[in-house]
Amino acid sequence: MKKYMSLFLLAGILFSCSKDFLDEKTYGLIRPDNYFTTVSDLEKCVNALYSSKNLMYNESGTMAACMGGDDVTTQAGGNKSGYLQFDVFSAQDNNDRLRSSWTGAYGTIKQANVIISNIDNFVEPKDQPALLQNQKNRALGQAYFMRALAYFNLVRIFGEVPLATEVTVDYTISKSSFKDVYALIVSDLTKAESLVPANYSNAPDASALEKSSAHARANTGTVKALLASVYLNMAGYPLKQESNYALAAQKAKEVIDNEASYGYKLLDNYADLWKWENGWKDKGNAEDVFACYFNHTAGDWSNGGTWANGNMNAPLSFFPENFGGWSDAFAELTFFNEFPAGPRKDATFITSGQKTPTSPVVAWQDFAYKHPYYNKYTSFPGYDPKNMGAWLDWWSSRTVQVIRYAEVLLVYAEAKAMSGGPDALAYTCINRVRTRAGLENIPAGLNGTAFRDKVIEERKWEFAGLEPCARWFDMVRTETVESATAKRNAAEVPLANQPTKDRYFAPIPQGDRVLNPNL
Repeated sequence: MKKYMSLFLLAGILFSCSKDFLDEKTYGLIRPDNYFTTVSDLEKCVNALYSSKNLMYNESGTMAACMGGDDVTTQAGGNKSGYLQFDVFSAQDNNDRLRSSWTGAYGTIKQANVIISNIDNFVEPKDQPALLQNQKNRALGQAYFMRALAYFNLVRIFGEVPLATEVTVDYTISKSSFKDVYALIVSDLTKAESLVPANYSNAPDASALEKSSAHARANTGTVKALLASVYLNMAGYPLKQESNYALAAQKAKEVIDNEASYGYKLLDNYADLWKWENGWKDKGNAEDVFACYFNHTAGDWSNGGTWANGNMNAPLSFFPENFGGWSDAFAELTFFNEFPAGPRKDATFITSGQKTPTSPVVAWQDFAYKHPYYNKYTSFPGYDPKNMGAWLDWWSSRTVQVIRYAEVLLVYAEAKAMSGGPDALAYTCINRVRTRAGLENIPAGLNGTAFRDKVIEERKWEFAGLEPCARWFDMVRTETVESATAKRNAAEVPLANQPTKDRYFAPIPQGDRVLNPNL
């Protein structure tokens, strides 16, 4: 066994490995005996935790394993083979896109473990024990939350994965079962729920740094919302523990009942969710239950220390090549054709473009890959829909919304329907989302299964286009991958394999399997 501890200098410090989970490359080596002592050290560790978390969401590659969803497809050829393998169900362990989702999650886990393992070493201010304990509690709660979030991503993408709960790295570790991974996630979130405050701005003895970044930190509402989604997934495939529907409904309702105190609400206009002024740098909006905030101007990415500062999803990953985009992913034709008309569809897709103000308008049928594109990350300072060929930077400070309040509402609606039948609140929740989308209320009197199907369909449209609560995850937990894929349009790249359950989860990256054959 080999052991190491490294701290990667990144917006403070970031505990992470640069390439693979077990890669030995280190940056800025710091030892516990000369570092973990002051409250300032503790705050730096928490800052590093948030920077590490950004690496789970700052590029389309982190969501490449979700390309099997019926909402997204990609091009054949070029440098998109890593996306295409998942789209056509032929993913290999040497897939060049696996690294992003694997190392981003395990880097976050490692940084969380640094805080959890060393929390009792922070000893200042010695004359203010209550202040110190409050600060420790808040830091520890955020570490548990982040570790749970990272493992939730891993278990939904890779399935059974190794559980690392210590700072040291075990090169002989084996994969843990779904049951054990989810048990750790629930345990971590339960601990976090009792440790983080409902509001950092009003938290006792909160530091100036905590107050200034209060909206970006995981609070009680954030933890409850994630726990509700975890329970919902546990009720579906592969665990199929249906008793968790009731727990999911309970946790989601705790958020909904206190939406005013948490400051959560649906924005009135769906299109406003994707405007840069509502999701830029350190700004979010009231629908953000938890989000990744970026500042790509904070430093030079090439020095290896600021990669997490910028968001590479915006603006080019989902932008048409006709206008200088990368065309990593775009809409499947069947999905687009079935998408209900209205303001949500108008805001979700790019269906035409104009290269310059004097150029002819190009319809999506004449885009390079003859598909509509997703509009969720294109709004950017300087972006002009009548001048789409103008230069745009390759990364940005666009916020990534990890948990939206719409998800909380729909989790409650589905979970309540499957644990006793839909109640009045369940109808209110789904209809709030549908009303904003320009759709009529769903029919009254539906049984639990019929209501559940309506909610899953609503999630399909609401979160389309590789949002963090990706359509693919819903298809897996509801075991509808095969039936959804059967509707694939003949104009798409042909499937290499028919989807089956043995292709629901991504292979563990080859580099880590070489280092540890037990994986």
